[in-house]
Amino acid sequence: MDKKRILNFLRKKIDCIDYKIIKLLSSRESLSINILKNKIYNKFNVRDKNREIELFQNLYQYSKKNKINPIFIKKIFKIIVENSVIIQKNYKNEILKNQKKYLCAYLGPIGSYSSALFNRISNNKKKLLIPNEHNTFNSVIKSLKNDNCNFALLPIENRVSGIIPEVYDILKKHKKIYIIKEFYVKIEHHLFANKNCFFNQIKQVYSHIQPFKQCSIFINKFPEWNKKYFNSTSAGMKQLAAEKQKTSAAIGNSIGGSYYNLKKIAINISNINNNITRFILIAKNPKKINSTMSAKITIIIKITNHKINKNKILEILKKRKIKILTMILIKKTSNIIEATYLLDIKAYIESEIIQNTLLDIKKYTKYIKILGCYPIEKNITKLY
Repeated sequence: MDKKRILNFLRKKIDCIDYKIIKLLSSRESLSINILKNKIYNKFNVRDKNREIELFQNLYQYSKKNKINPIFIKKIFKIIVENSVIIQKNYKNEILKNQKKYLCAYLGPIGSYSSALFNRISNNKKKLLIPNEHNTFNSVIKSLKNDNCNFALLPIENRVSGIIPEVYDILKKHKKIYIIKEFYVKIEHHLFANKNCFFNQIKQVYSHIQPFKQCSIFINKFPEWNKKYFNSTSAGMKQLAAEKQKTSAAIGNSIGGSYYNLKKIAINISNINNNITRFILIAKNPKKINSTMSAKITIIIKITNHKINKNKILEILKKRKIKILTMILIKKTSNIIEATYLLDIKAYIESEIIQNTLLDIKKYTKYIKILGCYPIEKNITKLY
């Protein structure tokens, strides 16, 4: 390698670090806006001088520990803090103009996919969405049912692992909850470890059950690894960072990895490249849909005499030219007499044809539940 190539190689490494710094600053700004929303909701002042003193004390210690000039770091972070204050003040003026406040429950802690998606969708100046973080899906729905929040954000299905059972059980069990919006999120799973850990030292891996399923091809290459299950990916990363173990790793996303100061030791370990999770926003009242909108209806159906009655239902939909968007098998009895499906059809709920169709379908089902009618989402959300 000649001298110019070496120089270009080193410059590319600098460019890569600069890019990461910018991405982290972007994540910091998103968190800063969420902090502002929390301050507004709780009627706190935008600027907290005690917090700033604590921050700069910590930065001084981090600078010394990492052998970098503390004065240099202080100058940089003074600019970053001032920028955050400006952003918060400007944003506060915007969101307080004729704006209602809403709480949205989701599965945390910080760094979970639900948390990252909430940060993306909460930048709406017409609605002040306040984060309402929970440790379990059941806690999320309980908050909604008890009127402690206005909305709940939940993942419902994934291209690799299929229906998320805990969320399906919630949708089936609870009455008077409705899907009002959907999001398709690009999922990028990585393997993280503490700074002092090396790949060959790993003995156990932390994560939610879903990433283990979605990354099974990679995980199965290391049968000696023990799997430890957590309520969310970020709960696993949080535990890993707290323990500082050299023999443990965690599956999660880049936002969580950065937040918990973990290093990435394997990237994009999902079974497929285009790994997508569908999230739903649910509320206690159905969405009001304009008949001109491109909408879908999501239904749970349990079919008896499965082979015969499923075909009859499909024939009804075909005859009336109702498009099936997805039909996912959720549960099938061992004798294959009964089967439960999550069905998405392209339709407007108030249509007379749809109302008659649903009545006709009901004749061939043991159980039917309409989960909501809401706009069809065509875009894929990238979290970072």
